[in-house]
Amino acid sequence: MQRATRISINLIFFIQVLLLFLLFFEHRIQLPAWLQVAGRMHPMVLHVPIGILILLFVFMLFRNTFQKKQFRKIMLLCLMLASLSAAVTALFGFFLSIGGDYGVEALQQHKISGVVLSVITFFILVWYQNVKKSEIVFYSAFVFSILVLVLAGHTGSVLTHGENFVLAPVTNKEVGELDVNTASLYRLAVMPVLEKKCFSCHNESKAKGKLIMTSIEKFKRGGENGKVLLEGNSDSSRMIKYIHLPLDDDDHMPPDGKPQLNTFEISLLQAWIQSGANFEKKMSDFADDDTLKKMATTAIGSMIAKEEVKQYTFKAASEDVIKKMNTPFRTAFPIYQNSPALQVDFFVKESFQIGSLEELKEVKDQLVVLNLSKMPVTDVDLTIISQFKNLEKLNLNFTSVKGEGLTNLKSLSQLQSLSLSGTAVSKEALNSILSIPALAEVFIWNTPIKENEKAELEKSFPKIVFIHTLFNDPSKLALSKPILLNEGIIKKGELLQLKHTMPGVAIRYTLDGNNPDSVSSSLYEKPIVVNETVKLKALACKDGWYCSGLLEITCYVEGYKPTQVTLLKPADKQYPGEGAITLTNRLKGFTDVLNEPSWLGFRENAFEAGFTFGSNPPLIKKIVLSYADNLGGYIFPPAEVEVWGGANAKEIKLIKSLKVNQPKSYRSQSMEALAISLEASTYTYYKVVAKPVNKLPLWHGGKGQKGWFFIDEIFFY
Repeated sequence: MQRATRISINLIFFIQVLLLFLLFFEHRIQLPAWLQVAGRMHPMVLHVPIGILILLFVFMLFRNTFQKKQFRKIMLLCLMLASLSAAVTALFGFFLSIGGDYGVEALQQHKISGVVLSVITFFILVWYQNVKKSEIVFYSAFVFSILVLVLAGHTGSVLTHGENFVLAPVTNKEVGELDVNTASLYRLAVMPVLEKKCFSCHNESKAKGKLIMTSIEKFKRGGENGKVLLEGNSDSSRMIKYIHLPLDDDDHMPPDGKPQLNTFEISLLQAWIQSGANFEKKMSDFADDDTLKKMATTAIGSMIAKEEVKQYTFKAASEDVIKKMNTPFRTAFPIYQNSPALQVDFFVKESFQIGSLEELKEVKDQLVVLNLSKMPVTDVDLTIISQFKNLEKLNLNFTSVKGEGLTNLKSLSQLQSLSLSGTAVSKEALNSILSIPALAEVFIWNTPIKENEKAELEKSFPKIVFIHTLFNDPSKLALSKPILLNEGIIKKGELLQLKHTMPGVAIRYTLDGNNPDSVSSSLYEKPIVVNETVKLKALACKDGWYCSGLLEITCYVEGYKPTQVTLLKPADKQYPGEGAITLTNRLKGFTDVLNEPSWLGFRENAFEAGFTFGSNPPLIKKIVLSYADNLGGYIFPPAEVEVWGGANAKEIKLIKSLKVNQPKSYRSQSMEALAISLEASTYTYYKVVAKPVNKLPLWHGGKGQKGWFFIDEIFFY
C-alpha cells in the first residue's frame, strides 16, 4: 500500500510539473494524433474528480461514524484518487485545447482554474499525510478546492454552452418583449434560431472554425475559411452548404449530436440571406407581401406559442384504445408527455389499407397530427380525414391526392400545416381550402404549381407561408443537375443537347424563363432547336430520387456580325476589356471575375457603341445585350436602354427606348441577357446606349451610390 501510494504521489507530482510547463509553452507543441484522442476524453473524465471531491465532503460530515484509523485510510485513498483524476483531467483538457476553436480569454480562465484545482488537491493530499499538521489548514484548503471546482465548472460551461448559460433562462429577454416596429427582422426571427442551434459553438468563448456569430460584425467577417454569408446568394453561402451536408459529414452543421435545424428554420435562413442578410432592417420596413416577412411572422408566432404548452380541453383516449391504434404499420402516441393530443404515423405503402384510416375514428377528437406521407391515399379518402375536427397538422406528401377532394378538408378549422409536396395538386384545387382560418403553412414543392402561381397565392393569402423549395430527406438522395453539352456561344443551326450521367433519368426543361417542374414541363427527348438567345432551365427527375437542383444557363446563339464596331464613350479605366472588339469577339466573361478582357465596365459614363453593317445590311428584329448581374458588387442591370438606327452615325433616329425593371432585393450573381425587340429594319448603322443605375436603391448596402454596368457581348438577330 505504501509503495503504491508513493508511486501515485510521484506520478501526480510529475503531472503537476507537466501542467505548469504546458501552461507556458503549449503554443509551441505539435500534438500527435493519439494524444488528440486522449484530449477528446476530457469531457468524460472530468466528472470523476467532481464526484470524488463531493464524496470527500460527505465523508467529512459523517466522520464521527468511522473509527479514526478507518477514516484516515478512506480519506487518503479518496484524496489520492481525487488528486490523480484532477491531474489527468487537466492534462487531457490541455490536449483537447491544442488546435481547438475556443475563445482565448475563457479558455485561459478554464485552463488556469483546472491547473489550480489539480495543484491544490495534490497539496491537500501531501498535507493530509502528515498527521501533525493543522486540520484548520487542511479544511481551509479543501473549501478552497471546492470553490476552484465551481469556477472550473463555470468556465467550462462557458466554453461548451456560451456565456451566461446557467442564468440565461431568467436573464434573457423574451421575443415577445421586442417591438415589431423598432426591432430588426434579424433580431426578432433569425437570431433566435441561431441562438438555439448555433451560438453554443460560435461565440466569443468557443469559436469553432474561428467563426463568432454572437457579434454581428464578426459574423459578417466570417471564420477561418472566409465569409459564411454571401449576401443575396444563399445557395453559395458556406453556412447553408454546411447545413445541407450529410449528417455524418465532418463539416455538417450543427454537428451530429447537437439539435438540428428543421426545414422551416433552414428555409427562413435561406430567405434572409437571399434578401441580403440585412442585420438592421426593421420588420416594419418590409412589404406585407414580402416572403421573408411572412416567414418571420410565422417564426415569431411559433416562438410565442411555444412559451407555454398548448392546453387541450378534450378528454384523453384510454390506454387500451391507444394500444389498439398501434400496429406494425401505424403508430399512435401523445404529442408530448401527459397530453391528450395524439399523433399518428403510417408506414409501409404496400401494407396500407383504407380500413386502418377509418379505425382512427375512435380517436377522432384526440387526433392532432396525422402523417400519411407516401401512402396510397386518394381524394375520396379525404372524406374520412375531414372527420378529425381537431387536426392541426396533415402530411399528404407523395400520396395519390390530385386535389378534387381537398374541399372536404374545409371543415378542419384547426388545421395549421398542410403538406402536399409530390402530389398532382394544382393551384386551382389548392385555392379551395386556403380560407381555413388557422392555416399558416402549406408545402407545395414538386407539384404542378409553378413559381409565378406560388407568387399569386402569396399575394392572395399573405398570412400563409407557401414552401416551394425542395428539402432533403435522409432516406433519399438528390440527383445531380443535367449537363449542357454545348459550350460557349452556339452557332446558327447548332442544337442544344442535354444529358445526365444516370440512366433512366427524365429531364424536364423550359426556355421561357419559368422554372420547370417534374410533371408538366417539356420532357427532353431530342436536341432542342433554338434560333436566338434563350434562358434554359432544366432539372433531372427519377423515381426513388429527389429531383436535381435547377440547371439555369443563358444560351447565346450567334447572330449577324457587324463589319465595324466603335465605342462612342470609353469604358472605365479599371475595366477596359479589349476595346470595341470585346462586344463581338464571341468570348463570354464570368460574373465573379470582372477584370478580365471579356468585360467592359461603365459607371461614370453610359455605355454607347456604334455598329456598322455595310452596304448589304441584314433584316434585324432583335438585339440582345449580355450583361453581368452581381448586386453584391454594385453591378446592376442598366436603368435604361436606347437603340438608334439610320444610314450612318450622323443620320440616325431613336427607334426603341425602354426602362429596365430593377431588382427589389439581393439575388444570386448571374449572367443575364436583355432582349430588345425591334420593328424589322435594315439600317446600315445602329447605336446602342445603356445607362447605369444612377443611385443604388435604399435596400442596398451602397444605397445612393452609382451602380456599375458590365457588358461582354451584343447579338443582332
